[in-house]
Amino acid sequence: MVRGNLTLLQATAVTDRCGTTHYGRLSGLLAAPITTATTLAPFAGAALAAPLGGYPHLFALLAAVSGLAALGTLGTQAAHRPEWQ
Repeated sequence: MVRGNLTLLQATAVTDRCGTTHYGRLSGLLAAPITTATTLAPFAGAALAAPLGGYPHLFALLAAVSGLAALGTLGTQAAHRPEWQ
């Protein structure tokens, strides 16, 4: 479900904020850290679970980081461009 939402979010976030002129390049730049995080997440999660006191604490940390990321998006705005683009 998350991967499907990311696909939709990526497509709309790039065009809403940057327009369609360089969509391919910008989409690739956005996908690179997402792909890297997806690759490293299982290893990082296992490595952090023990020092944090178990998986419940790890999930609480992940929820806090996700909340901060969501708050960070409030500071962004869509690009101003003519409606015909």
